[in-house]
Amino acid sequence: MSNKFDIIYEYRAVEAKLAELDQVCERISETNRGRHLLNAYDERRRKLAAEKDRLGAILEAMTAAED
Repeated sequence: MSNKFDIIYEYRAVEAKLAELDQVCERISETNRGRHLLNAYDERRRKLAAEKDRLGAILEAMTAAED
Protein backbone atom coordinates (compact mmCIF):
# COMPACT_ATOMS: atom_id res chain seq x y z
CA MET A 1 0.00 0.00 0.00
CA SER A 2 1.21 3.47 -0.80
CA ASN A 3 2.02 5.97 1.86
CA LYS A 4 0.16 9.23 2.31
CA PHE A 5 2.78 11.30 0.48
CA ASP A 6 2.51 9.05 -2.58
CA ILE A 7 -1.28 9.40 -2.58
CA ILE A 8 -1.03 13.20 -2.20
CA TYR A 9 1.43 13.30 -5.11
CA GLU A 10 -0.88 11.19 -7.30
CA TYR A 11 -3.89 13.31 -6.29
CA ARG A 12 -2.11 16.52 -7.28
CA ALA A 13 -0.95 14.97 -10.55
CA VAL A 14 -4.54 14.04 -11.39
CA GLU A 15 -5.67 17.59 -10.54
CA ALA A 16 -3.04 19.00 -12.90
CA LYS A 17 -4.12 16.65 -15.69
CA LEU A 18 -7.75 17.67 -15.21
CA ALA A 19 -6.82 21.35 -15.43
CA GLU A 20 -4.80 20.71 -18.57
CA LEU A 21 -7.66 18.81 -20.19
CA ASP A 22 -10.05 21.65 -19.36
CA GLN A 23 -7.75 24.12 -21.11
CA VAL A 24 -7.40 21.89 -24.17
CA CYS A 25 -11.16 21.37 -24.38
CA GLU A 26 -11.76 25.10 -24.18
CA ARG A 27 -9.34 25.77 -27.03
CA ILE A 28 -10.74 22.94 -29.16
CA SER A 29 -14.33 24.03 -28.68
CA GLU A 30 -13.49 27.33 -30.32
CA THR A 31 -12.87 25.58 -33.67
CA ASN A 32 -15.32 23.77 -35.90
CA ARG A 33 -12.89 20.96 -36.75
CA GLY A 34 -12.00 20.20 -33.16
CA ARG A 35 -15.43 19.82 -31.65
CA HIS A 36 -15.68 16.12 -32.53
CA LEU A 37 -12.56 15.49 -30.42
CA LEU A 38 -14.31 16.75 -27.31
CA ASN A 39 -16.05 13.41 -26.83
CA ALA A 40 -12.70 11.69 -26.38
CA TYR A 41 -11.51 14.39 -23.98
CA ASP A 42 -14.77 14.17 -22.02
CA GLU A 43 -14.29 10.42 -21.59
CA ARG A 44 -10.70 10.92 -20.38
CA ARG A 45 -11.86 13.64 -18.01
CA ARG A 46 -14.51 11.34 -16.51
CA LYS A 47 -11.87 8.67 -15.89
CA LEU A 48 -9.49 11.17 -14.28
CA ALA A 49 -12.29 12.57 -12.12
CA ALA A 50 -13.11 9.06 -10.92
CA GLU A 51 -9.43 8.48 -10.10
CA LYS A 52 -9.30 11.78 -8.23
CA ASP A 53 -12.37 10.77 -6.21
CA ARG A 54 -10.80 7.41 -5.40
CA LEU A 55 -7.54 9.01 -4.28
CA GLY A 56 -9.44 11.59 -2.25
CA ALA A 57 -11.32 8.82 -0.42
CA ILE A 58 -8.02 7.06 0.34
CA LEU A 59 -6.53 10.31 1.68
CA GLU A 60 -9.56 10.87 3.89
CA ALA A 61 -9.31 7.35 5.27
CA MET A 62 -5.58 7.72 5.90
CA THR A 63 -6.11 11.04 7.66
CA ALA A 64 -8.89 9.59 9.80
CA ALA A 65 -6.68 6.64 10.73
CA GLU A 66 -3.92 9.03 11.82
CA ASP A 67 -6.24 10.85 14.23
